[in-house]
Amino acid sequence: MRQAGTHMALERRFETLVRQHHGAVSAYARAAASNSALAEDAVQETFLRAWRYLDSFRGEGSFEGWLIRICRRCVIDLEQAERRRSQPVDVPVAELRDHGSTVELTDLMASLPMEQREVLVLCGVLGYDYDTAALVLDVPVGTVRSRLSRARQRMAARLEPPLGDSESA
Repeated sequence: MRQAGTHMALERRFETLVRQHHGAVSAYARAAASNSALAEDAVQETFLRAWRYLDSFRGEGSFEGWLIRICRRCVIDLEQAERRRSQPVDVPVAELRDHGSTVELTDLMASLPMEQREVLVLCGVLGYDYDTAALVLDVPVGTVRSRLSRARQRMAARLEPPLGDSESA
């Protein structure tokens, strides 16, 4: 009987952690994945894997960082499976209308290489410092800095109007 009570307490604690970190995991998945359906699948798979491997969390770094690392692996796995199937996924027109300019930003971010997208999300969207992002991605801090710099440069270049677009008559 004691074991059942302990298991239920663990489930409740995990549910609380899911609610606390769902937003960050979802933001990462939306930015890292090539489409919204894949992002949703990655979020679900992230929390399933986290529950399954909860005992492997050693407390080195934050729980959220651990979840983001799991999500990163899920996105990579799902993207590879998607490529193997070679079936394009269409985004419903209604979804595009609902998000307006967010779609443009999402498309712009999606055009970046994944390595740049993920540091942009971790540091720019989720507010992680370079050290935490490096820990999550398992890369040196300098790599995070350079990827973030390149991502920002590419985003800025694509947001700037081309030379000669201003009216000069």
